[in-house]
Amino acid sequence: MSTVKRKTVVKLPSQEDESNTGTTAGSDQSESSKNISHILSSSVSGASSLVILQLISRLATFGLHQIVLRYTDPATFGIASVQLELLLATILFLSREGFRCALLRGDDDTIVVDCNNISKESKVLADSKKGTVQKITNLSYVPIPIGIITTFLACTFYIYYATEDTLNTPYYVTSVVLYGLSAFGELIIEPLYITAMNNLIFKLRVSCEGIGVIVRCIITLALTLLGAQGNDGKYSNKFGILAFAVAQFAFTLILMTGYIGYFVSKWKISLLMPRKIDDNKNKGFWLDAHLFNLAKTFTKQSLLKHILTEGDKMLIAWLSSPVDQGIYAFVVNYGSLVARILFQPLEETGRTLFSKILTNVNKKDVKMTDAQKTALFTSLKVLTTLIKFHILLGLLFICFATNYTGTLIDLLVGSVWSQSPAPLVLSAYCLYVPIMGVNGITEAFVAAVATEETLSTLNYWLIAFSAGFVGSGVIFMKVFLAGAFGLIAANAFNLSTRITWSWNFIRNYFLKNRNYSLNEVKELRRMLSLSNLVPRPLVLISFFIAWVVTFWSNEYIGWETIDAKMKHIGIGCFCAIIVSGVPARKYFHTRRNKPYSW
Repeated sequence: MSTVKRKTVVKLPSQEDESNTGTTAGSDQSESSKNISHILSSSVSGASSLVILQLISRLATFGLHQIVLRYTDPATFGIASVQLELLLATILFLSREGFRCALLRGDDDTIVVDCNNISKESKVLADSKKGTVQKITNLSYVPIPIGIITTFLACTFYIYYATEDTLNTPYYVTSVVLYGLSAFGELIIEPLYITAMNNLIFKLRVSCEGIGVIVRCIITLALTLLGAQGNDGKYSNKFGILAFAVAQFAFTLILMTGYIGYFVSKWKISLLMPRKIDDNKNKGFWLDAHLFNLAKTFTKQSLLKHILTEGDKMLIAWLSSPVDQGIYAFVVNYGSLVARILFQPLEETGRTLFSKILTNVNKKDVKMTDAQKTALFTSLKVLTTLIKFHILLGLLFICFATNYTGTLIDLLVGSVWSQSPAPLVLSAYCLYVPIMGVNGITEAFVAAVATEETLSTLNYWLIAFSAGFVGSGVIFMKVFLAGAFGLIAANAFNLSTRITWSWNFIRNYFLKNRNYSLNEVKELRRMLSLSNLVPRPLVLISFFIAWVVTFWSNEYIGWETIDAKMKHIGIGCFCAIIVSGVPARKYFHTRRNKPYSW
């Protein structure tokens, strides 16, 4: 049987030659450097591949939706994209997330295995390298029995507690079962996933998931088009949510085939099987207590994380009709593109930049060097510039995009969606975009410089923010019956409170008692002032006039015909040119005298 070909590996203790005990410290360091270099290069290569995978996956999914939505009604799309996706995420998150976090931490020097020369000894010692690997292998099987329980309970809940409208949806029960089987199928190959990630085999994941995404897109599209043929009602589909369920099940089968095929062909099966481990007292055990307790801790944290991540889906699935769920899923599919493509890279880059710039600033030291002061002022300049960028981008969304959502939706997915509340909900989401951007960059700064004590305090605040989100969601959606609008309002309220907390931290961080001069304190206060962040009145007035003009165009010219669309878009382009010229003219007029401030 062939084995994994790897130039740089760490051999298990049983493989080491006793004659090597006299190796010099210099050669040990050289070998260690090679191992570190190999891990770093593999990680960088794997990270790049995963980024490309995410880009291809999201573009393919987005492109698929534009075609599928033309043949799918909002209720069907809502059940598939909200309820069934939430079912899948809940099973996987609760069953494996905590164990993944514990088993992929890499606390030991390395856990890369050399498959070429495995000891034939029957015993596995806990303190050996082989024992370290075996501890991880044994624990990686635990998500499977947990998955049996979570899958059964989740699917049972979805079937027996579904609303009458949802339960009457064609193929609903079959789709729930298929999604449950898909989740459990991914849990079956969880030990192989853990082994692949710990051995830096990133290409396996990229290949399997890349092929799986393509197959899922093709099957969803094919079944949707097939189900739309011969139907009397426009946009009706005889397969409905079954197309999404079959495609998801096929995606899981691709993953299982890829992982199992790879390890069967390239690894010895004995390496992947759970085995009893012996401690120093020759007492056997299967699960390492330290790793198991760590996994339990992460699993408890994952419950809160799951609520924070999927809270909007939980609320709208609980408090809204399938039609509202479909409209919200549709709007998020469009609105979140900006967050995924632009905001997330800015947030990650900013977090890295702030941590690097401020790494030498001693937070407990009152006295600071000139270099430390320069680092502080530079980081604040970058932070305020990014916030200004998000505010300016937000004005573009608020004053332009809100009046062109109907045009965009009608062009991409047709009148069934453009004549629904979707354009109005997407317009509301445009108001939410700048709040997302500012929250992301301010929380990135907090994550980069906050102490462990502050981060622990923030965890309790996050619980309070989550409670506020749920409470506001219930008020907006249950009391005011605002549907998808209410959920967007609850999200905006939640992020606004988080921005307030983060901004208070930022002000305290920069204005704390350090050896600033009086002029430096004044400059810091100016940079942190609201007047420095908000555009000048002339810029705001120009955006407001542009909104009035495009609103008039949307109301009186409209977008129902091609001719109307061309006129409406033309007016928007003209207004955009005029608005962009206002800050540009101000910039070139004042740059000779002083730096431009909006």
